[in-house]
Formats: sequence, C-alpha cells, structure tokens
Amino acid sequence: MHRYAKMLADYCKSNFIVEPISVEHYQSLSVCILDCIYSLRAVYETMTLPVVDRYAEKYMHGNRKAAGDTISDLLNHIEAEGGPKAFADHVLKNHQKIGGKNAVPKEEVCYKLAQYLKLLQIETMEDFRQFESPELLEIVIRSVKGMGDAGTNYLFMLAGDANRCKPDVHLHRCITDACGEGVSNEECQVLFTDTVSLMKDEFPFLTVAVLDNIIWKYFRKRKTT
Repeated sequence: MHRYAKMLADYCKSNFIVEPISVEHYQSLSVCILDCIYSLRAVYETMTLPVVDRYAEKYMHGNRKAAGDTISDLLNHIEAEGGPKAFADHVLKNHQKIGGKNAVPKEEVCYKLAQYLKLLQIETMEDFRQFESPELLEIVIRSVKGMGDAGTNYLFMLAGDANRCKPDVHLHRCITDACGEGVSNEECQVLFTDTVSLMKDEFPFLTVAVLDNIIWKYFRKRKTT
C-alpha cells in the first residue's frame, strides 16, 4: 500500500463529492490518439477539443464520438495531406510541440504512434483493449518520443481502461494539497490505485478513472472561478 494512500483517500472524501459519474469514451482509436497527444501540456477546452473537432469535421461527419475511424484511416488522412506537417497546417491547425529542449511536434508524435500501433495490427478500440500483451503494448507506446508516463496512461484510459489515471497538473495539485508533497508520474498511478482500493468499501462504484475525472472537474472549475 502506498504510504500516502490513506491521506489521499481521506482528503478526497473530505473535499469532493464522490458519486457515480459517467466517464464518456470515444468510439474511434484515431480520435483517442489525437485527444491524448494534444492534451499534453495544453488547455483542454481551448486547445485539445478544437483539434479533435477539426479532425471530426473533416473525416467523421462532425461527430468526434462516432465509431469506425481506424488507425489506418488516421495514417491515410495524414499521408493524403502530404505528411504530418501539412496535416497540422491544413487540418488540425495546431503547431504545438511536446518535450523539453528537443521538443517534437505533436503531429509527428501522432503519426509515429499510429505507425507503431498498425505494426502491432491494432486498428480499433477493440483491438487495443484485447491486445494479447498489455505489457508489450505499453512498452511500444512509451517508446514513442513525447508520450511519457502521462501520455501512455491517458491513452489506455481513453481506450477504456478504468484502472488508469492521467497524471496531469490537476492530479498532481491534488496530491500535493492532500499529502504535503508531490510524487512522480509513475508513482501517481500506484498511489491512485491504492487510494481507490481503500475507498472501495464505502464507494463500490469507484474506479481510478472515475476518481481522476472527479478531481479533474473539481480543479478545472476552481481554476475558472
């Protein structure tokens, strides 16, 4: 059990309304990739969602939650535009980069990740969820420069893994407020898993993804008020 699990559990019960919520999921893996990568170090409502919506407007009849847009579709769309840079110029209209000194354009991260998943014969959400070796899948995703712990966990979460959280600024702020100091992204996943385990008796519906969503909404609202 993580040393801070009880502190974080007590903090969550004291500060948040812990109730069942519906965590909405996309139906197309291509959109999960775009949401995942363009949410890293970005303001979700003003930067991430517009990118996803531009893609959906052009290729998914304006519905980002539609099913049927595969990894091959994403790769074909990028290549039809002339490659990642042209795709960012003409479709996504976003030129953010991810990383430090040697930052990588986010459209290149999307392209490389899609290529790697296709090599694993992963095309759909179902393929992703049922891949025979989640450990290998995680290693492959982490090998894409720019993904890191936050991106990898968030992609699994977007694809429907209820035991994952996205260790973003809101979750780290919550941990610091609750425990007096921060933890690494990798430790954040362990801490949330153990915290949910402690809270399960009182809140049997709770999952790591649901707690992540509760905290994210709370801190997002606090930031805007």
